[in-house]
Amino acid sequence: MPPRNISSDLKAHIPALRFEFGFSVQEICKILGIHKTLAYKTLRYYCLYGTTSNPHAQSTFGRRKLTQVDLAFIWDMIAQRHSVYLDEIQEELLAHRGVLVSIPTLGRTLRRLDFSRKKVTARAIECNEIMRAAFMNRIGTEVLDLAMLMFADKTAKDERTGGRRTGWSRVGTRCVQRQCFVHGRRYSILPILTLDGLITWDIIEGSVTSERFVQFLRENVVRSIIFKLSY
Repeated sequence: MPPRNISSDLKAHIPALRFEFGFSVQEICKILGIHKTLAYKTLRYYCLYGTTSNPHAQSTFGRRKLTQVDLAFIWDMIAQRHSVYLDEIQEELLAHRGVLVSIPTLGRTLRRLDFSRKKVTARAIECNEIMRAAFMNRIGTEVLDLAMLMFADKTAKDERTGGRRTGWSRVGTRCVQRQCFVHGRRYSILPILTLDGLITWDIIEGSVTSERFVQFLRENVVRSIIFKLSY
């Protein structure tokens, strides 16, 4: 089924195909993917007014309350605060622009501006982009061979690690699953990854401290590198 609102560019092809190329209405509908009702109506308007639409028709919608300046105000607000609520936009418009609009109007306005509601992707506010760029430049200068790069990370496991956070149940009932509430023994895993893959790892009971991490680098990582270079 074609969309309810047909673009003026598509309508402009209807009289051209009919009067210039001699296609029938049925053929035009197949070519453009439209209904016969739209084709006949467009041809009638073209014969009466010389255009593909009725120039005397009035819009069924009232005049929009939000001006281009108001839309730019909303755009800038969302650019600075992506998680702003509709009622907060409503209050800011009334306070700074003197315009009072309803929540449904704001929702339609945001859709008209190509905004949609999404899950927020968090980015650390402590991240310094300038220092990050300087670090990348330093790495690019000092690391002459990609084989020199080693990546370390840590993960942990306890009795609650396998517990699932979501589940299914009938509407109106709780989703109850028996599982451990006590951590039990906690194990931390330290892997080292290079271009050759995982070269070494260690499993530590408890959490990883800075002293334990340095010990892991000396006893595991350095020993693996020396063993690799010796062969």
